[in-house]
Amino acid sequence: MSKRSLLSHLQEIEDPRQSAKCTHNFAEVMFMSICGILCGADDWNSIALFAQTREGWFRQHLTLPGGIPSHDTFNRMFSLLDPKAFRTLFITWVQDVMVGSGLSGTVAIDGKTVKGSAWNKGKDAIHMVNAWSTDLGMAVGQYKVDGKSNEITAIPKLLALLELQGCLVTLDAMGCQKRIADSILKRGADYLLAVKANQKSLHKEVAEYFDRYWENTPEDAPGPVFAERAEHQHGRQEHRRCWVLNEPSALATAKRWQAKTVAAVQLDRQDARKGDTMIRYYISSRTLTAQEVLAATREHWQVENCLHWVLDVAFDEDRSRARQGFAAENLATARQIVLNLLKQDTTHKVGIKNKRKACGWDLDYMLKVLGEIKM
Repeated sequence: MSKRSLLSHLQEIEDPRQSAKCTHNFAEVMFMSICGILCGADDWNSIALFAQTREGWFRQHLTLPGGIPSHDTFNRMFSLLDPKAFRTLFITWVQDVMVGSGLSGTVAIDGKTVKGSAWNKGKDAIHMVNAWSTDLGMAVGQYKVDGKSNEITAIPKLLALLELQGCLVTLDAMGCQKRIADSILKRGADYLLAVKANQKSLHKEVAEYFDRYWENTPEDAPGPVFAERAEHQHGRQEHRRCWVLNEPSALATAKRWQAKTVAAVQLDRQDARKGDTMIRYYISSRTLTAQEVLAATREHWQVENCLHWVLDVAFDEDRSRARQGFAAENLATARQIVLNLLKQDTTHKVGIKNKRKACGWDLDYMLKVLGEIKM
């Protein structure tokens, strides 16, 4: 099965406008928007200016029945577009890009607020729950948290959209909910959940088990139930130790969660000014060694470092003031499409921000990042 172009996917979105009043091709406007974002445009004025300066190039590949749209038109298109349809397109496109491999390994799920999307009066900023594949180095799905709800209700809806068979899904303490754990297991995947005081009985049970273990085990031998690793980066030294119990049948609460592994991870951190120590507890529905737990808990932070941080630094997402209609949510999806395109290209060994600049400077490179355009 050959991979389809992004433009061919965009052409499948239903146009939300009244056809008799339309002068611009909807899919082409969306495609120009994504090209603009790819080349460093972060607001409607800059997207429109990019399209105007590259009109000759676009005319080689698009029909442009109404010419280049104004910035108001770009804004209106994004505000009218059904975010559910665009979200479905994003996930379908990612699956098409991944033909032959599919999702595997660790899928980290975490939430992010688009701070600039809040109105000055009375309207909260939108909050998105994102899924990140650590094996693929790609964003693989997202779901907007309802204004009257929280991540706990949005996460199962995101999980239902993803093909997770065989994956290990990692979540922080907010996602440590029985309903979410059951949703992951029903998708043919396993979970690794951080356990904190929001699950009082479970947290107490796991913490008391490890307190007894440490009291009775003065020496730890490296092996399946204990592992450690030291790292030095960004002027900071970190030392992690992990202990696991792979037969938690005596832990009644953990058993009700269908947990096969309970773990404790101790982090000792030292920089030039101070040092601190913290202990985090985890449960997993998969039998994991201590080394595997250490690896998975480290991989989980890729959703922060490789997705959320990059969206803020390379795309200036937190300062995006798109607010009309569904514009903020749809623009967040468009940024993740662009991020995935740039992540997949290895031509330039530079960061995402500089890759965006390279796309704006070199049309051949932009076309390479986009892939072959098929009408």
